[in-house]
Amino acid sequence: MRDESLPLPSIDVVLDLIDLYICYIHDKPHTLFHEPSLKNSAKDGTSSPAVLFGIFGLSARFSSKEDIRTQGHAWASEAKRLCQQGLEDICVESIQACVLCGNICLAESNADAESLYFVIANRMAQLLKLANENTEEDLVTREVKRRIWWSLYLIDRWASAGLGLPRQFHDGGIVPRIPMDEVAFRSLRVSETIEDLEKWQPGMWSHMITLVKIFGHIQDLNKALVESPHWEEEDIDSQVLGLADQLAAFERDLPSMLVFTSENLDLQVRRGTGRTFVALHMGYHHYSTLLYYQYLDQSRPITPRTRMFAHRCKHHAKAFCELIESSALHGNAEALHNVVGHMTVVSSSVHLHTLLLGDDDELPMARQRLEYNFEYLVRLRTIWPSVDLMMKRLITFQDACLRMAQLGTHRFDKWMVKFLLQHALALDEKVYSDNYLGTDLQGFAIEDQRLLERSRVTESIIRVSDTII
Repeated sequence: MRDESLPLPSIDVVLDLIDLYICYIHDKPHTLFHEPSLKNSAKDGTSSPAVLFGIFGLSARFSSKEDIRTQGHAWASEAKRLCQQGLEDICVESIQACVLCGNICLAESNADAESLYFVIANRMAQLLKLANENTEEDLVTREVKRRIWWSLYLIDRWASAGLGLPRQFHDGGIVPRIPMDEVAFRSLRVSETIEDLEKWQPGMWSHMITLVKIFGHIQDLNKALVESPHWEEEDIDSQVLGLADQLAAFERDLPSMLVFTSENLDLQVRRGTGRTFVALHMGYHHYSTLLYYQYLDQSRPITPRTRMFAHRCKHHAKAFCELIESSALHGNAEALHNVVGHMTVVSSSVHLHTLLLGDDDELPMARQRLEYNFEYLVRLRTIWPSVDLMMKRLITFQDACLRMAQLGTHRFDKWMVKFLLQHALALDEKVYSDNYLGTDLQGFAIEDQRLLERSRVTESIIRVSDTII
């Protein structure tokens, strides 16, 4: 009985909300469903109510109808209530509901509850042994379980870092096969049980998994650096080169149809996977930016290699901006899921560095990119309330850079790692050591005037954008 539950909306509204979820969220931050099965179960009344309300709570914000958008909060609350009510029912639908509720909490900036839902989903997946293949099940069920498991793996990489907590998924042990091609999966019928392995192709999510594994190593390197009292530059450069080789191999091994070009973007939009395609390449440029970010620290030894790494950091931040711009201009390809906000903030911080400390010929383009990124963040904020926190993090970051630019802005320390990785947490004001506070700044008088002029530019971009509702 569901006597205390909200009633489900009409089937037309249900299907519209499912379509919005598939368009903007499905296959981006997670991949939990077989699209035809999801719609069919909604039509025949066999869907899990917790799953449906979780979908509504996420997708209602994208509706063009105000009366639908205003019900999003109530549907999200109902999803969480039903999910909590059914926690002892350990099944695939409960895992799906937990992931959806975790994403709802992410949108509400409720990081602790977000983490709890994801942890529960992880434990349920272990109890159900989702990593183990069951050949007696139909192909759709097997692929859904694979995608859920790998979604949890990716979420763990992001969510654990976002809160500064240990991961639950560790490399090694039994893992399911990587996900198949998204269009081929969509065309599978529930009754199919025999797989044609000769026609099997990996999907975009298989490449996302490759990337997020590298992301885990980048996280580990950055955290290890700030914990180490002494840096061995040669050893650090060697580790960075190793991870750079992995990223280069990822890019080199992409099938030709998945290389980012305008023609391939057109192709993927026609296939119904345009936003997933953009999300894949956003991840690539974001992870690459994080790898090289430490080399923006001007206190580091300056060598041809460190200059190259700093240039690569700026290149990937630029490429990220160009990616969101080209996808927005194309239409039907924009990545508008929640975590794009954090990635855009990191990209923006690199452009901020260029505006404050770059060469004069770099300034016009850096300003243009920073302005565009902020326009995009403002748009995301109208969809996801949590983006407001992300934008405030960048304002705090900007203020710290202005105070310490003369002494080496973007100093790679624990505060910086919190800014780059712990996206779910508010960013405190940076505390400076007595050594920095006592430094004589008189020798920077001329440079200060130059910095002051540039800071007015960055300040105007950030403050003006922050006032836009």
